[in-house]
Amino acid sequence: MTILIYIFLVLFWYTHMIQNQTLRYFLYLRKSSESEDRQMASIEDQLKEINKISSELGLTIVGVFSESKSAKAPGRKEFNEMLCQIEKGKADGILCWKLNRLARNPVDGGRISWLLQNNIIKHIQCYGRDYKPSDNVLMMQVEFGMANQFVKDLSVDIKRGVIAKAERGWYPSPNLPLGYIHNKSNARKTHPIEIILDKKRFTIVKKLWKLILTGNYSIADMKRMGDSLGLTGKNGRPYVKSTYHDIFSNEFYCGYFHWKNQKGIKIRYKGKHKLMVSQEEFEEVQYIIGTKKRPTRLHKYKYPYKGIFSCGECGCSITAERKHQVRCTSCRFKFSCINRDDCPKCNTTIKKMINPTVIDITYYRCTKRKQPCSQKFITKKELELQLEQIVSDINVSEEFYNFINEELELLYKNDIKNNEKLQLIRTLKKHISELQNRTKGLAIMRADNEINSEEYATIKKENLDKIESLKNELKEITYAEINWLTVAKSYLDIAVNAKETFKKTDYLTKKKLLLNIGSNQQLTDKKLHFIRSKPLSAILNCYDCYKEQKSRFEPKNHLVKQGDYDSLDPQNLEWCTGLDVVRTSIVKTHKSLEYA
Repeated sequence: MTILIYIFLVLFWYTHMIQNQTLRYFLYLRKSSESEDRQMASIEDQLKEINKISSELGLTIVGVFSESKSAKAPGRKEFNEMLCQIEKGKADGILCWKLNRLARNPVDGGRISWLLQNNIIKHIQCYGRDYKPSDNVLMMQVEFGMANQFVKDLSVDIKRGVIAKAERGWYPSPNLPLGYIHNKSNARKTHPIEIILDKKRFTIVKKLWKLILTGNYSIADMKRMGDSLGLTGKNGRPYVKSTYHDIFSNEFYCGYFHWKNQKGIKIRYKGKHKLMVSQEEFEEVQYIIGTKKRPTRLHKYKYPYKGIFSCGECGCSITAERKHQVRCTSCRFKFSCINRDDCPKCNTTIKKMINPTVIDITYYRCTKRKQPCSQKFITKKELELQLEQIVSDINVSEEFYNFINEELELLYKNDIKNNEKLQLIRTLKKHISELQNRTKGLAIMRADNEINSEEYATIKKENLDKIESLKNELKEITYAEINWLTVAKSYLDIAVNAKETFKKTDYLTKKKLLLNIGSNQQLTDKKLHFIRSKPLSAILNCYDCYKEQKSRFEPKNHLVKQGDYDSLDPQNLEWCTGLDVVRTSIVKTHKSLEYA
């Protein structure tokens, strides 16, 4: 009986070997560079063992497919090519180390199972096990499922390990910022220092940080400096400008980094690596390179002449700037002290400086936004000297002010009395008001059934058409709408108080005064040019005529008589013709004013 069993096994082995010799096999080798397969045999080891299997079983190998690619997702080039060749009939089976070399995902695993069940793949030979179309498919699916689950579990474990590393204070990214490298020599120690300094690059990058902290260099300057110091990448080429911007905006250099937790939310961690700059220095650099805006100024400066003048050369507006600087007594560095109280170069506070040089200058200049402009700036002091001279020329006496006020009021009353257009305007407004009241009353009449709907609609349309026609007629009459007396008095107030107003009032009143004095105010070669407003010019011309006429009628030898102007008849004086000029200039300049 024992002999019969032995003979049967020998015959079975011989039949199996003869059958396998008639099949053609593709040899498939795969090694992943990722963490899931780091414990697996290398491609050379796999090839060595599989050659032993093929020799023992006498298998015919017609092709070899090898790749270094993870099998956790579909899309392997060599694997897909091998299956395509099998589908074309160029091979009958697959020879590999383990089944998980073929697939670790459901898509590729299902494809292998389907081809095997349909006898397209006639045999899969692995180390210590083989698979045939007639076998139970459950065992193959279990092995593929275990391979897939291994990938999923390993992914979770790796993610958990990376997060744990971040929580310990070590940046888990494979690519560290310039100046730092991973420490691979201390991997087996209990508490290893996982990030160490890249000695050559660390020194260069730290020098660049010190330079940019002075505030005298831009990102482009840092690139040029880095190139000159030999800061290059692995390929030996200099870094681009954006790399330097990333360096100076990376919080890793001041001891912090961001990494996602298990929920996918980025968390800020405190690193254990050696710092290159302090937190305060990092924040200062962010203001320098522009990634952060400085907080709102503690002192807001108001420029009274900003937005009034324009450049006489290019037409751009004139803007204002203030230089408030201190020259450090320790390092002689000049810095702005508007928003800081210490030297950015040596950190000496202004309080500790002995008699520091303080520069506080406000100047006005062309914005030069349209085109290049050759106009130079003018200081606030130089500009105010010119404005004071202009304002001092606008000065009328109190006597003239009171006298012309009375005469203008008489002229205004006479205009109202004799103005036919004004009477017409009042008539038109009265008629419009009556028609509007009638239209409102139509709704009451319709509600009381005094008129039907057709009559209501007809009468309402007629009233609305008449109102629209009267309004159009009213718009065409503009002369009598001008309350020129109110405007004239405002210009008289300017003429009598301009000098005092300019000296004492706030910047908004100053700006309003300058805008009323003249128009088209331009700065050319540090000199102010403008066109004086017509109403003000008419008042000043009238004042000149008044002074000339007054000198004729005023007795020079009798002091008692001085100041007595009862004998002056305004109707006979030549200067009174200037009143009409004042009225006309105001009417033409201010066409949108209405009677008070």
